[in-house]
Amino acid sequence: MFDALKVTKELISINSVSANSNTSISDYLQDQLEQLKFEVERITYYDENKVEKVNLVARIGSGIGGLALLGHSDTVPVDGWVNEAFSPVINENRLYGRGSCDMKGPLACMLAAGASYNTKEFSAPLYLVFTADEEIGCWGAAEVSKRSILLAEGKLRFGIICEPTRMEVVRAHKGAIFIKAESRGAASHSSTGKGINANLAMIPFLSEMKVIHDELRFSSSFLNHDFDPPFSDWNIGINDGGIAQNMTAPKSVCTVYYRPMPGQEPDRFLDRARKAAEENNLEIKITKIGDPFETPLNSELVQAALQVTGTDQAYTVPYGTDGLVFGKQMELIVMGPGDIRQAHTVNEWIDLDQFDLAIKTYKDMIHSFCA
Repeated sequence: MFDALKVTKELISINSVSANSNTSISDYLQDQLEQLKFEVERITYYDENKVEKVNLVARIGSGIGGLALLGHSDTVPVDGWVNEAFSPVINENRLYGRGSCDMKGPLACMLAAGASYNTKEFSAPLYLVFTADEEIGCWGAAEVSKRSILLAEGKLRFGIICEPTRMEVVRAHKGAIFIKAESRGAASHSSTGKGINANLAMIPFLSEMKVIHDELRFSSSFLNHDFDPPFSDWNIGINDGGIAQNMTAPKSVCTVYYRPMPGQEPDRFLDRARKAAEENNLEIKITKIGDPFETPLNSELVQAALQVTGTDQAYTVPYGTDGLVFGKQMELIVMGPGDIRQAHTVNEWIDLDQFDLAIKTYKDMIHSFCA
């Protein structure tokens, strides 16, 4: 019998905060996969700080189609913890530790469900995918999407992002786009009149960003009431480096985190940002992490998940997952053990009763799509 709780504890004990290499946890996961007779594809890359990162794509069974269970092995940092973040503790039916909920508990449930695969009983393959850097931009998923031979061979149609939803079925989430605009000036004591205040060029750009923000939030033509909140986030940040009040700022930076919704045309807003930057001589960089995904309610995948969970409603969520990337390759749902409200929190935990529920649900989904 595969012991998902034991494996979760061992995963928590491995520090895989995104800033670090995830090689150790990937080695552990690869060993588990190989013990379960999965074929494993290892996709390695180096992040912008030259830190090695590892993604794993594993397959068991033959043929095309089937089902993928997808998750990430990195976690957010651990600042502010009362207890040791990497020493798992059980207290009152909860397992505490960084990543217990997001998402080392779900990874162990994926493995436990994979352990049930019987090549004599199934005619389509099962894939388990473990990515790096989901928490900081889905960079691992992007590498897998571009480079995985196993996924490309399989003509895969259906996948489950195993992020925490308390095993409720989520059929859509918003996209993610980063915008960074920067103006340059020259520092000087403001009394001399010789400096160039970078904030002055930034002010009209910020004005346009505020206009877009208000359109997205308050114009009925851009709202989607399938989501809560029903508007696209256009979160504006500004920073001049904390320059003293009597100095002209040599640099001013504006950031925008934009979460487009399905059916929206993000380029119309991105083009306006580019135009405003050009008119004010700002440098601008736009980084698209990924698109929103939306799987129709009548999809075979959604309907199977509703039947297996015994529920009648599929939800949407405002946050993002590796579905930002994988949504271009396959129909997806998000469905995993644990509560998203525990993700990224100090003293993160997962209810122990979520393990059996998740494993049974994933097994049933495997049977639906691989039998």
